[in-house]
Amino acid sequence: MVMPDSNVKPLTLDDKQVLGLVYDCYVVNKPGETFDPEALFSVVSDILVRSFRTSDPSTKHDPLEKLDKTYLANLEPPIDLLKRFACQMRGTQRHEYHTNAHETTMSILKTLDSYSWCAKAVTALAAFALDYGIFWHLYEQWLQRQDSSLGNSLAVLSNVHAISKNRDIYDYNVVVKNVLITVGHMVRLESIMKTYDGKNIPTLEKAMHEFPALVYWTVLTVVILASHMDILSGHPLGRYKLSDIGSKISTIDMRLKDYLIQIDREKAYIDDYRYRDRIAFQTPTEIVQVLKCLLFRRDVNDPHVYDGSTGDMVSIEVFRTKHVVLFLSGLDSIDDETYLLRKIHEGLEQSDPRIVNGFRKDEFKILWAPIVDEEELEGDNFISGSSNKRQFEEMRRKMKWYVVDYTIIPAICKRLIRDRLKYQNNNPIVPVFNPQGRLTNDNALHMLFTWELQAFPWRKGDDLPHVQKWNWIWTELKKTIPQINSWINDDDYIIIYGRTETDWYDDQWLNKMPEALERIKKDHENIRRFDICINYSHHGKGHKERYTVARFWSYVESTFDSMRRMKAEDIDEDTFRQVKSFLGLRQEHSGWVLLSKGPNVKLLGRGDCFYQTLDDFDLWKHNIEQDSGFDVSLRNYYESVKSELPHHAAHCRQMVLKNYLSNIYDPVHCPDCGLKMKLQSAEYTCCHGDKDEVINDADASGGNVEIMR
Repeated sequence: MVMPDSNVKPLTLDDKQVLGLVYDCYVVNKPGETFDPEALFSVVSDILVRSFRTSDPSTKHDPLEKLDKTYLANLEPPIDLLKRFACQMRGTQRHEYHTNAHETTMSILKTLDSYSWCAKAVTALAAFALDYGIFWHLYEQWLQRQDSSLGNSLAVLSNVHAISKNRDIYDYNVVVKNVLITVGHMVRLESIMKTYDGKNIPTLEKAMHEFPALVYWTVLTVVILASHMDILSGHPLGRYKLSDIGSKISTIDMRLKDYLIQIDREKAYIDDYRYRDRIAFQTPTEIVQVLKCLLFRRDVNDPHVYDGSTGDMVSIEVFRTKHVVLFLSGLDSIDDETYLLRKIHEGLEQSDPRIVNGFRKDEFKILWAPIVDEEELEGDNFISGSSNKRQFEEMRRKMKWYVVDYTIIPAICKRLIRDRLKYQNNNPIVPVFNPQGRLTNDNALHMLFTWELQAFPWRKGDDLPHVQKWNWIWTELKKTIPQINSWINDDDYIIIYGRTETDWYDDQWLNKMPEALERIKKDHENIRRFDICINYSHHGKGHKERYTVARFWSYVESTFDSMRRMKAEDIDEDTFRQVKSFLGLRQEHSGWVLLSKGPNVKLLGRGDCFYQTLDDFDLWKHNIEQDSGFDVSLRNYYESVKSELPHHAAHCRQMVLKNYLSNIYDPVHCPDCGLKMKLQSAEYTCCHGDKDEVINDADASGGNVEIMR
């Protein structure tokens, strides 16, 4: 508990006690000072530095800064306060423990309760400088020995002629210099407070909390100096030495200096962060500049990366005018992503067509930038860091694309990546940038896994046509297989199989399909290795199977009919082709099978050939890695099985439309070869079903129509 002011021994107090004392010495909403503390400090600093030169010309001083004349012209100092404080401080009685100086200090702080903390210190120092500066100015006049000079007479009256330079004056001036430097630090610190948010600069926030206590110690020192100013005129210092308060102000000066050094570091970090953020995300203009801001130190003019195709280090200039697929990850558990990017890289390098949607594939470059936390690289984790380096080198050598050495990525870049690209918990992401450095997709990873090159160039929304194009079939299938939703969301392999007619034909494979699928799922080595998760369902199976199958095909026909009625410009050709393919399966008495990866349909084909493919799994499972995927190997083997069918079973499909109401003369193209299908006959059936009468009429429409090639 702090004692009443009359009994306080200030040098026995700690900062916490001081903060309690000065708590009420600042009123935020009260009208404050009407002058600029920085301008007043500039004038005060000029007075004190010139006084130091006069008091000891032999001492080397820092060069004088030229005083801004606008300060002198525009400054309106609180002259009444300055004179009042100067008299109050000079009249403070000396005390062994500076108790009286404490009372004067508190009086000044309370009088200046509407002033900022920095302004309080500057005002107190200005009041001191008023007397101190006049004394040394008169001393300078007296040295000139001009008898007629008014200054010379004032010098005598002020007892300047009695000055005898000694050690006491030197020690006194040292304390004055330290106070000047300390207040200068305060002025700079308050200027920073006005510009930066303390929440972003930890040291600034800490200094702001301690600032009132530091101001107290500074004003206390100024009061003690003023009360001992008679030292300058040769009066002995006696037992009231300034060493104790001199040591205190030196400590305050060092604390402020350390704060400012650390604040400058943190401020430079914030400024650098803002610069990188502005270049990379707010006003990007060029991809190389963006990559420099995201991955490299600013003092590196020409950063280099590994070229996976050669193993050499190359300039980052290789990305100029290129689109960059940036792979951000840790070093662990990225086998799936690496495997995927290997396929993407090969597709960009080898696959045709070279131009898709107006973009050249060879203008897209993959860059891997591993994000490893700093603590893994230093201190007690040196062994871990060495292990990381070995792991990185092994992985880098397996990659054919470009790679950044993770050890050179600064911490500020990692923070920016986490903040702006939402890279969290070492979960891999793949943002995509265009040649102008603009972010075209903040994370294309899911798109790449789902659609691979089909969604090229992987901008936001480029997967929308793929996601939507099979909606017409998923909408209907979800009505009878509700669990499809979760299968799609989990991006699993989905196999749906069923009949093409309500009158059963060759359906032996239907009963064997679950057994074949379960056998594949039990091949744990390949299932785990290639992360294969298979879900399957027999469409329509159950006591209402005939009704479900009939309704399903009626829905497909209706979809086809609706699209045929649409204007050409409104037809989605991909969706129309899918509907025709489905209808083309209807004459396959062996049934149908749909294979998808999530919502992305990979294969639509004959049930018997698909079953044969599954039954021969042991013959093609070793091709999965080479073919870059389970679905690719399955589809390749399926096509080989289908190609071995007899010619009459493998020809182009027919389309049987039992409820086709559109104009039968509208051309329909074969879903297999693309040629126009020939209208061969129109068959009418009595609506009561009592009697069938076949009529071949070129002008007939409606009824039961069979179209074939």
